[in-house]
Amino acid sequence: MKVGKIHIILFILTVITTIVTGYLFSGSVLSALAFSGALLFILGSHEMGHYFYGRKYGIDITPPYFIPAPPIISPIGTFGAFIKIKSPISTRKALFDIGIAGPLAGIIASVPVLLIGIKYSTIVDIAGKGGGQELMLGSPLIFTFFSSIFFGKIPEGKDLFLHPVAFAGWVGLFVTALNLIPSGQLDGGHIVYSLFSKKIHRYTSIIMIAVLLVFGFGTEPLLLLYHKLAGPEAGDFLSRIPDFEGWPGWILWAVLLTLMGPKHPPTIHDEGGLDTGRKLLGFIALLIFIGCITPVPIKLS
Repeated sequence: MKVGKIHIILFILTVITTIVTGYLFSGSVLSALAFSGALLFILGSHEMGHYFYGRKYGIDITPPYFIPAPPIISPIGTFGAFIKIKSPISTRKALFDIGIAGPLAGIIASVPVLLIGIKYSTIVDIAGKGGGQELMLGSPLIFTFFSSIFFGKIPEGKDLFLHPVAFAGWVGLFVTALNLIPSGQLDGGHIVYSLFSKKIHRYTSIIMIAVLLVFGFGTEPLLLLYHKLAGPEAGDFLSRIPDFEGWPGWILWAVLLTLMGPKHPPTIHDEGGLDTGRKLLGFIALLIFIGCITPVPIKLS
């Protein structure tokens, strides 16, 4: 693995910005170091999954570039990490393996981090968390499952106050969900392209952009529009649709995916399908995506 000066500099800067973020979050140097280490372990695992499988298939691929960000810009002290693929990918099999390796490595790293973090998290009174607006995190299915193991159903008037390591685990789930969005040239898009036809990949990409817009604006504007068009008889139907405010960040992702375009560049040898084992892994990736995503990941309350 050829690591250049720029990789080292960016990594050191990201260590600094994530430690500062962890300290602002916890007020403890030890917790700040734990947050930084846990988060960089998750992000690094994801990118190294891509890297090792890229090298396995003889792809010209770079080690991860970490992107530092001051806490005032990014609530986690980084914009993540990325790799550069400098040569074309030979087959759909190679594309699938390289694409899915990152999310699988990322979720394998995220789960133990999340478990350790939740173990050291605490139940607090909502009224006792301090005045002003509080940053509320959405609860993906995987997060809800593990938190229920440790704490059961959280009583009314109380909330789970996350340890910084648990926050890093939550970020790992969120990053995994973002990468597994089955659209464009995201990891999820690579997986869909490898498993299905170009047409299905294109349609899936367009549908996901529409879904992200719904997640971004929330269901309330759509329900109001439907009620206006359908009239009073729409009441029973509307009552069955979940109502949520939406998260504007999804609109940004929809715009970015639209600019990237729904098409996927073909591999060198683009014919042929994948074996049963890889199809099963593709289904597992879908389950991971469902378990990691939440319509409203962040809101102020």
